[in-house]
Amino acid sequence: MVKRKLADSSHLTAVLNDPGSATHRLLTTWSDVPLLLMLDIDWERGPLVIVGLTDYMMSPLYPPGTLLQLDSKSRTITDGEWSEFERPVYLIEHRGKFYCCYAQLKGESLLLVSHSESPSRDITPIPFKEAKVRGQLKPVFRPMAKRGSLPKNLNKTRFSN
Repeated sequence: MVKRKLADSSHLTAVLNDPGSATHRLLTTWSDVPLLLMLDIDWERGPLVIVGLTDYMMSPLYPPGTLLQLDSKSRTITDGEWSEFERPVYLIEHRGKFYCCYAQLKGESLLLVSHSESPSRDITPIPFKEAKVRGQLKPVFRPMAKRGSLPKNLNKTRFSN
């Protein structure tokens, strides 16, 4: 029988009370989510991914704080004509950073494509050989959009290739 050491409660309390900790920010962001929602998640399908609190690449479709489920078996970037709600969304890793975005292959480049209504960049090309396609993402829960939820200093920058 293996005994597991429980976390020191004073350390856990300090982390939960620290407004700068990722755990505190995560719990604050998800304070309105009904815990019963978690009972319906197919945990066998894949891990959960949370869109970063400053990541507007897929907003308003998946605003910051959106909970998604990763299907790591679906790693192939597919071309096609898609509606806004059918187009596959991928989790792409590049140089230690993760991107929740649409993706397209163009020659030797992988194009990381923002949602058309996003205040973030439209297209970011990266070398395909340097990218790691972690899988497709499916929504579990989206926070409700709130008036003034976009940062005031976020400028809409457009790129073209």
